[in-house]
Amino acid sequence: MTNKIKVEMTREQYKKLKSEYKEDQSSEKLKQKPMGQYFRFKKKMDMNKSLKKSDIVLVFLLNLKKQIEGPLLVKIYGGNFFVIRNHVYRFNPDNVFSFGKYKAGIAREFDREMVGISDYEDLVRKDYNSTNPGGRVNINDPVLIKALIAARLSEKPKVAISPGKWIFIGVVLLIIVVGFFMMTGNKP
Repeated sequence: MTNKIKVEMTREQYKKLKSEYKEDQSSEKLKQKPMGQYFRFKKKMDMNKSLKKSDIVLVFLLNLKKQIEGPLLVKIYGGNFFVIRNHVYRFNPDNVFSFGKYKAGIAREFDREMVGISDYEDLVRKDYNSTNPGGRVNINDPVLIKALIAARLSEKPKVAISPGKWIFIGVVLLIIVVGFFMMTGNKP
């Protein structure tokens, strides 16, 4: 048997209490939205490309301005690195997280590594033992520099035909068609 508590309140107090309750319920609904709803349609189309190709991965970038960029579609070269804005990052499949139906990674710009679960202790230890605590870790690895050069050389730039060339091709085709009809026309 439940005892109902009766509280004496006016109609105005009841309306105020009811509106506060509705506001709390609506704010909880906003918190429960899946992450995919926050991206625009074009960004979702780009994210779906990562599902179709195995060598393309979604990556969120933690930049030096303390911002998160992304998701960015990146191609994995050689199975162990990718390039974002002419910077080489090491790719570790163990540090790929599930992001709904997508698989995504988080890359740090300051040391060009992917974020993993056990990285925090390593980062604190590396920073504490360095000669420049709190400073940026520079990577001067010749293998990574060669990998960057190889990745840039393997990307082929898109060749765009200028409008002048299209006009020239159109004029040549028009001359050929007119000439064909003039040659095959009835002769008296």
